[in-house]
Amino acid sequence: MDFSSHRLWLSYVSYPVTTAVYFERAFRKLMKVTTLGPKIDEFVIESWNLQNMKVPVVDHDIPLPYEYDLESLYHQTPLELRPDCFLWIESVYGHFPRNIDKLPCPRVCYLIDSHINLTWHLEWAKQFDLVFIAQREYGPSFQAAGVQNVHWLPLGCDPEIHGQKGIGKEYEVGFVGSIVEGHPRSALLEKIKAKYDLHVQRCFWTEMAEVFSRSKIVFNNCVRHDLNMRVFEAMASGSFLLTDDSGVASGQAELFTAGEDLGVYDATTLVDQVGYYLKNEEERERIAQSGRDKVLRAHTYGHRAEALLEVVFGQTVSTPDARQWRDRSLGVADSYFLGENPWRGAILSSRPQRSFVIPVLDKSPASPFNIETLLKDLEAVEGNVIVVFNSEKMAATYAKHPRVTLSATLSQNVGVARAWNVGVHLSETPTVFVINADLHFRPKSIPIIERTLQRIERAAVAGPQGSFVNFFGCTDYQYFDRGMSSRPLQVDAISGFFFAVKRAHFASGDLRFEDDYTPCYFEEWDLGLQCREKALECWIAPTTEYDHEWSGTIKANKVVRYFDHQESIFDIHARNTKRFHAKWLERSKQLANPRLLLSRYPDYLFSLAQESEGRGDLQGAESFRQKGSRLIEHFDRCFGKK
Repeated sequence: MDFSSHRLWLSYVSYPVTTAVYFERAFRKLMKVTTLGPKIDEFVIESWNLQNMKVPVVDHDIPLPYEYDLESLYHQTPLELRPDCFLWIESVYGHFPRNIDKLPCPRVCYLIDSHINLTWHLEWAKQFDLVFIAQREYGPSFQAAGVQNVHWLPLGCDPEIHGQKGIGKEYEVGFVGSIVEGHPRSALLEKIKAKYDLHVQRCFWTEMAEVFSRSKIVFNNCVRHDLNMRVFEAMASGSFLLTDDSGVASGQAELFTAGEDLGVYDATTLVDQVGYYLKNEEERERIAQSGRDKVLRAHTYGHRAEALLEVVFGQTVSTPDARQWRDRSLGVADSYFLGENPWRGAILSSRPQRSFVIPVLDKSPASPFNIETLLKDLEAVEGNVIVVFNSEKMAATYAKHPRVTLSATLSQNVGVARAWNVGVHLSETPTVFVINADLHFRPKSIPIIERTLQRIERAAVAGPQGSFVNFFGCTDYQYFDRGMSSRPLQVDAISGFFFAVKRAHFASGDLRFEDDYTPCYFEEWDLGLQCREKALECWIAPTTEYDHEWSGTIKANKVVRYFDHQESIFDIHARNTKRFHAKWLERSKQLANPRLLLSRYPDYLFSLAQESEGRGDLQGAESFRQKGSRLIEHFDRCFGKK
């Protein structure tokens, strides 16, 4: 997404080595930024031992006291300079603007030291619409405190400051930071010093990066299991990082692999590991290079800034999880390098790995999007484009479009399901996307759907919208519209305007789109039940990177012409309701499986009950559990098991 037209108000206490400075540098490459707030005073510099910053402390764009009135400032600001977003980043305690809740734009905070400041973080976070936290471990604590819109955004590095300096190695082990007598960190450093050359220095910015670059091994020690800045900064320098295990909850082990990207010690192995990696230089440098490659691919403040803004402005429903950050660091998902094509690195083979099947009847008269806009969208992604024309007139206009790889022209409208079947059987790729001509999508939606489909072994269908279905009542128990699920979710059926399938299931004959519903309605629900019959699954993929208006053709026409028939949409729906019921009631009898038609909705309710229990909401948990049990009891009483 292009954020250049947006204006950000960024508030923190100004001093050159706080995390917010790195974010500010990244945001200024993306959008218009105005900084506001106080600057650090001499008392804090002394008490925090920051005398060696060697970079000037500068005023913000709008210098303000620690507790300024945000509402007053907003209304005193000319309209053209008012923010589209207000972001407060934790820096120095005491910087608490007033009347944050009065701002009419998104109010966002980034909380860094929850492992130290959790109590006031939990209270302060309640003033914001969106809360981003650096320490993943504390997400459940925020949710339990009633802060539901909380997202994990790890710390990172700034390659221009922390990057490799290209200087020789002078120190066997280097450490940058403070040492407090009696602290466990001091004891660990004494162990190293007793046997090896140890360089300890309190320094910042490029001076810190130079110490890292001059060190064969960079030592790090976390505080209360935090995933700290030094992890990313040291790896960015290209030197070997030896750090302790910050715990499962921190995400460190999911982002980086011990022995592949960094070294991990405990108190009993520290000295031995230092000796091993000093002796085995080739292995050490290979690991250091792997770590550097990964942080530069996925863990810069440029990556973090873009991930935050995409949530703020509604392009995604959540920041990436640990697996997604890991994928990006490996170069197998959409790259988030600033200024680069976000598709770079998504395809690892020169042979197309996906196809896009598009049935086309007309120019979608009730929608702002149509086959022309869709083919334009498809220019930004890789894959074969297969168009099934249900109209010779449309084929004459678009069959030779340069983005169309293959097409089939039908003399009459054969309906949705038949067109889908033609397209899927013309494809040769592992993944086949089936999309309406009135869809508008952005490139980042494709890998999200594709990853959901391919990583879940039994997933046969994946798309951004779907539902839990009352198959007998022909209604949805719950429909998940755009952005309603922030994580992959197994459902009964996926909506047919934008989804992907594993072609192998269609090539084998296990799945097919039901021709009997021609020209439309019930194809998605039928496919969902086919999946269930074959022990396959339908999954919602969490992306909002698309736009679609329902029934672009039907809304405009009300009457549908297909083959030599003409029928109203109401008559088609009534007829196909009967066909759907007849087919699947008979099928459940043949399989002696009356629960074939039982929705997964009760299972979903039971999972919500477990989540509520985890948050301590026992009343909510019981309510979800009772509702799920009642649905199962009602189904068994009416349709099968007594």
